Amino acid sequence: MVVKLSVLVILQGWYLEMFKKSKAYIRHKQLPISKQDQGWLLISAIVMILFLTAVGLTISQLVIVEYQDTRIEEYTQNAQLAAEAGIEQSVDELNANSSFAGYSTPQQFFNNSVQGIGYFTTTITTNSNGTSKTIVSKADVYQTANDTTPSATNAIKVTVVDTSSAGYSVMSGPGGLILSGSANVVNSNVYVGGTITMNGAAKIGTYNKPVNVDVGNDACPTGPDPGSSYPEVCDNGTQPINMAYSTNIYGSVCATGQTSTGPNNNIQGGNGGQGLELGCTAPIASPPSYNRMAQIDAVTTTASGSSNDYVCNQYPFNRSWPANLELTGNVSIGTSCNITINGNVYVTGNLTIGGASTITVANSLGTTRPVIIVDGTITVGGSASMVTNSSGTGIEFISFDSADSCTTSITNYCSTISGNALQQSQTMQNVTVKGAVNVPGMIFDAYWSEVTISGSGNVGAATGQTVNLDGSGSVLFGTNLASSSGTWSITSYEPDY
Repeated sequence: MVVKLSVLVILQGWYLEMFKKSKAYIRHKQLPISKQDQGWLLISAIVMILFLTAVGLTISQLVIVEYQDTRIEEYTQNAQLAAEAGIEQSVDELNANSSFAGYSTPQQFFNNSVQGIGYFTTTITTNSNGTSKTIVSKADVYQTANDTTPSATNAIKVTVVDTSSAGYSVMSGPGGLILSGSANVVNSNVYVGGTITMNGAAKIGTYNKPVNVDVGNDACPTGPDPGSSYPEVCDNGTQPINMAYSTNIYGSVCATGQTSTGPNNNIQGGNGGQGLELGCTAPIASPPSYNRMAQIDAVTTTASGSSNDYVCNQYPFNRSWPANLELTGNVSIGTSCNITINGNVYVTGNLTIGGASTITVANSLGTTRPVIIVDGTITVGGSASMVTNSSGTGIEFISFDSADSCTTSITNYCSTISGNALQQSQTMQNVTVKGAVNVPGMIFDAYWSEVTISGSGNVGAATGQTVNLDGSGSVLFGTNLASSSGTWSITSYEPDY
């Protein structure tokens, strides 16, 4: 439309200029204006008037069309908002009643002179795998209450899973738990061996779904070289939970040495929690152990980490990893690579999963969780996805990298480290889950170091000497899927055409 208007304006300006110049030329030469010339001027004036009228009508029509297009676009965007509202309200209802089947009658979302009138309906069906449901939300927007045909429609389809945790899904060693930005931990009990640091608008639990939080304060001596006695419980009177003014914890909190509820009474019970339990001594629980050498000894297939048999260097992009597989060197899974994992895997280098790749747990594993152990770092990003099998079984990822090379050695392997080596290792960021990754039921373990979860979405569990959550939304933890007693959450989102 802008191009058309520009052309019309240029033509109009040119015609006016030519008309002015012809009149000026006659006056300058002081030529007598004959009746014939007067007739031509009259004809020119009439043509000019007709031309300007046509231009005005054309511009007005274009303005009307542009206005109508803008209104249609606005109604379309409002229809999307209404469809998203239908999804959100349906998920809330599912969490109140797992048998909720959707809104079969239109639900009004807005009614005003700017947006029009918006309605949504939703349907909820259980998928064939029995571990998830599909919600379809359809929205219609009408300009007025008298309209029988909607001005815009939209539909969104999402997949949701029911997750819960049998024990702790957020568990750290002496490095502690760090939350920043607007990261929220929901649907999980939290154990922190060391301390908790919360900044920004971070939260643990919600008012209506409080969680259990244990903080051991097992983080002394402090400093860069704490010595061989590290870690031990601090008795220097410091508070193990440090909270910014706008942060909150909702639940039952047992923190060794904690006497403060925060600068803004931040530690609260919520709806059912006990809040801060004064005088409570939290247990000193070690993060879960794993027999690395037993998995390495069980290897039956060894291949290069860059082999096209196991990573997608070229089309077709479907691969199968057998049980007891060892991949040497760095392994990078990207593009649209689809991998089915049939058992435990050992990676001697770094593991990177990104792009639009997908890792699926084979149904033949049943409830046996496959474990991928890595001697280097683990990075998951992009829009990579991981899919549990029909039994709801996910994958456990473990990085053994540390400041002491014995943790990744085979000939001189050490199953434990402490003192300065442990204190230095807990700041090494060896496991990173970032971006728009949605990996419900998957466990990420930085065995001697730090695991960082950024963004928002679903994660089975995060375990490490240090756990760092720096996302911009809720991280929903749950190692058990299809539990019928947990929290329903979105794992995929797409338009429904």
